[in-house]
Amino acid sequence: MVVYWKEILAVLVSYQLYCVEGYCKRKTTRRPHIVLIVSDDQGWNDVSWHNPEVLTPHMDKLAKQGVKLENHYAHPVCSPSRGAILTGKYSHRLGLQFGSIIPNEAKFLPESATLLPEMLKEIGYTTHMTGKWHLGDCNKNLLPTSRGFDSFTGLLRGAGDYFTRQLFGVYDFWENETVYRPQEGSYNTDLFTQRAVEIIEKNNPKTSPLFLYVPYTSPHSPLQVPQKFMDMYPNVINPARRRYLGMVSSLDEGVGTIADALEKSGHMDNTVFIFLSDNGGNTDAGASNIPLRGIKGQLWEGGSKSAGFVYSPRFFKQEGCVHEGMIHAVDWFPTILDMADFNKDNKRNMCDKIDGVSQWKYIQTCQGSGREEFVYQIDDYVAKSAAIRVGDYKMIVGDPRVVDFSFGPSGNISLKLVDPNNKDIRLFNLKNDPTESNNLASRLPDKVKKMKIRLDELRKDSLPIEFPVWESNEIGSPNNIVSTEWCSV
Repeated sequence: MVVYWKEILAVLVSYQLYCVEGYCKRKTTRRPHIVLIVSDDQGWNDVSWHNPEVLTPHMDKLAKQGVKLENHYAHPVCSPSRGAILTGKYSHRLGLQFGSIIPNEAKFLPESATLLPEMLKEIGYTTHMTGKWHLGDCNKNLLPTSRGFDSFTGLLRGAGDYFTRQLFGVYDFWENETVYRPQEGSYNTDLFTQRAVEIIEKNNPKTSPLFLYVPYTSPHSPLQVPQKFMDMYPNVINPARRRYLGMVSSLDEGVGTIADALEKSGHMDNTVFIFLSDNGGNTDAGASNIPLRGIKGQLWEGGSKSAGFVYSPRFFKQEGCVHEGMIHAVDWFPTILDMADFNKDNKRNMCDKIDGVSQWKYIQTCQGSGREEFVYQIDDYVAKSAAIRVGDYKMIVGDPRVVDFSFGPSGNISLKLVDPNNKDIRLFNLKNDPTESNNLASRLPDKVKKMKIRLDELRKDSLPIEFPVWESNEIGSPNNIVSTEWCSV
C-alpha cells in the first residue's frame, strides 16, 4: 500500500487534528479560506452602498449579505496602508510614515518585520498574491516570494500603464521574481482576476486552506479602462470622473468573477471574503469622498476613511448588517490570524509588538470594537505632522495637507512639503461633526492636553526617516526594466 504522507499531513493541518499517544482529536471546524481584496485609491463615495450612481452590483451583493464596515480606516497613502495590513504595525513603526515608496527609491518594508502570509504558512496555508506590491523592490529579499507568498503575479511598484505595464518608459510586471510579459493589449485588472481564478481552481478546497491576496491597482491613475465600462456612465460629463467610475465597475466585475470561482470550485462555503480600499480617493483623478473633507494623502477624513465589507456564508448567519465599530488597517493582521485559528500558544509568538487588535468577534456579531483609538499618521521627521483619534475625538497637529505630489511629463517626480513648520492644532468631534468643520481646540484645552500626551506616548518608537531620495534609471531601472538587485538590506 502506498502512503501519501504529504497529502495526509495537509488534511491533518487543514482540519486541525491533534494527536496524543496515538489518539487524534479533530476540532469541529476547518480553517477557512481567506480572500483579501484591496482596491487602490477608491473613494468613500465610490461604492454603490454609499452612492447609488456608482455601478458595483457584485460588491453590493456581497456587502448586503455580509458586514459593511462603516468606521474602517487606513493610512492616507498606499505603501503605509499595505505595510499596516500585512504587519499589524503603524507606518511610523515601519519607517513608512512619509508618503509612498517612489520609483528608484531604496525604501522598503523592514526585512525584520514578520508578514501575515509567513504566519499563515506556519499553520498550513497556501499563500498567493496577484496585484500591486509597493513595499520595496530594490533587492530580491524584499519581493513577495521572499516575504511569505508562494507565488506572485503583478506590479512591484505603485502604478503603471494598464496596457503596456510601463511607467514613464520603465517596465514593471512580474511572475514571482521574473519579468513577465502578458499578451499585448491585455488589461491589468483582467490579468489579476484571471490569475486569482487560476489559483482558486488549482487549490483543493477540502485539504488546502488558501490565503489569496488581491491588491488591484484599480482605480488608481492612470485613468484607463476598456470602453464598455465607460459606456456604463453616459450621463457623467466630467471625462476623468467617467473613466474613473468605469475603472471602479471593471474592478467590480473582477470581484464578481473571483466570487463566482470560489462558488464553482467549492471554496465559498468555507471562505471569509474581505474587501477594502487602501486609502481615500484622489479627487484630482476622478474620485469622490463626499461627504468627507480632504483627499488621498491628507490627514482629513477623506484621506484615510476606507470603504469595505466582509462576507462569509459560514460565519455570518444574519442577512447583512452595518458595523459601526472602529477598525484600522493594522487590525487585519491579528484579525485574519484569529479567523484562521492561529494558536500562538502552540506556535511561536505572534512576533514582536504589533499595534493591531483582533476584530473578528466584533465583526461576527456586527457590533463593538477591540479599540478606542488609532493613529492616522505620525511623522516627526519630514512632514512634522500627526493625527490621532481617541473615542469620538480627532486631533491633527500640523498641516493636514502634508505634501504636494505630482509627476512631470518626462517622468520626473515633484515632492513639495506644504508647511512642515505649521504647529496648528485642530480638534474635532467626529460623531457630531463628521465633515471636520468645527475646530474645538480652543474650547477644549483639557481634551487637547490629554490627546497630546497620548500622541507623545505613541510616537516614542518611531523609526527615523529622511526626505525621499530617488536614483536615476541607470541605477534603479537599467534597460528600462525595474531592477531588483541594486540596494542592500
